[in-house]
Amino acid sequence: MPAPTEKTRPLRLDAERNRAAILTAAATVYAERGSHTSLEEVAKLAGVGVGTVYRRFPNKGLLIEALLEATMRDYAERIEAFAVQAETEPWEAFRGHVMSLVHMQANDRAFSEVIADPTSSSDAFRDHHDRALRASLALTARAQSAGVLRKDFHHRDLLILTRASHGIVAAGDPDGIGDPVRLAELFLDGLRRR
Repeated sequence: MPAPTEKTRPLRLDAERNRAAILTAAATVYAERGSHTSLEEVAKLAGVGVGTVYRRFPNKGLLIEALLEATMRDYAERIEAFAVQAETEPWEAFRGHVMSLVHMQANDRAFSEVIADPTSSSDAFRDHHDRALRASLALTARAQSAGVLRKDFHHRDLLILTRASHGIVAAGDPDGIGDPVRLAELFLDGLRRR
């Protein structure tokens, strides 16, 4: 039997607690400030030394990948649920999908960064993104065939909204003018077939 490796050996209890603290701190910091935040800031918030962070995650990319893979999996599951809902409530499902996306962007800058440009992410992230995309295309087609979504809507229009929302999120909003949720409401109002 081969000797256990770092990847297969279970973590000690304290190491597992440190890993969880690092992931929790990173989720908080990256959601608030984006992925440009340093590992030193993550370590400080987690209450561990920066060496502990590097031991678990040799570089920032691997830490972000671990965080965003879980976020994207949750997002894909939401969109798949909206695709099921679209069979009976096509407009509500489409609206729910769009609003869910924009709320996630507004509350998580790191997610907003990668969803605006999903090609720059890990394989695991892209797999979940592909699941979400398939579900999004299906629910969009259902809303159009039900006659509740404009026929001239193209799925790339949703990418335009995603990028516009990211621009608002990335710029911050000290004056309360840039609101990605309000933008999405206006977007949806223009897309609903009457």
